[in-house]
Amino acid sequence: MSGLNADELYAGLDEKLRDIGWDSGVPEAHGLLTGLACRGFSAKHIGNKMYMFELDSGQDSASLQALYELVLKNLESDDPVFDLMLPGDDESAFRRADEIANWCSGFAQGFCHDGDMSILQRTGPVKEMFDDIMSIARIQTDFSDDEVERQGENRALTEIEQYLRVGIQLIYEEMAVNHNPQEAVPND
Repeated sequence: MSGLNADELYAGLDEKLRDIGWDSGVPEAHGLLTGLACRGFSAKHIGNKMYMFELDSGQDSASLQALYELVLKNLESDDPVFDLMLPGDDESAFRRADEIANWCSGFAQGFCHDGDMSILQRTGPVKEMFDDIMSIARIQTDFSDDEVERQGENRALTEIEQYLRVGIQLIYEEMAVNHNPQEAVPND
């Protein structure tokens, strides 16, 4: 994996993605890559999916590859270290909520990118989590100017982020092991 850390990846990629038309930048891209990871795509085979980002240089693709490897490393870790690449707590509740919705939208795009909607036939916690992700992706933001209410809104957003972290880990553990799309990809 590249020597870049998550903060360096975020800063460089966010600017590049926004420049090429990904208005939601890294949060949506990270969600999309996480969706692909939850489908079971290995780092070796993710190169076939880089067309989704419409990048114009090998360096940009390498940065996304490094980000994907970071996603896999975090999901496969024994420690619960998976982190959504979202703006920090110092950002406004409106921006945080918007980027959480973008992250969820990206996740759904990555998970269902090839038209595989088998998740909709599932029952139980994985299906419920996917439904919740879809609902969060459609979140409408209307936040208060009142300081006390803003504190409550920020706590609620933090709880949503925690819920997503745990839920994504659940989806990954259930789906990536059982749905192995790279088996259908010819060896390089």
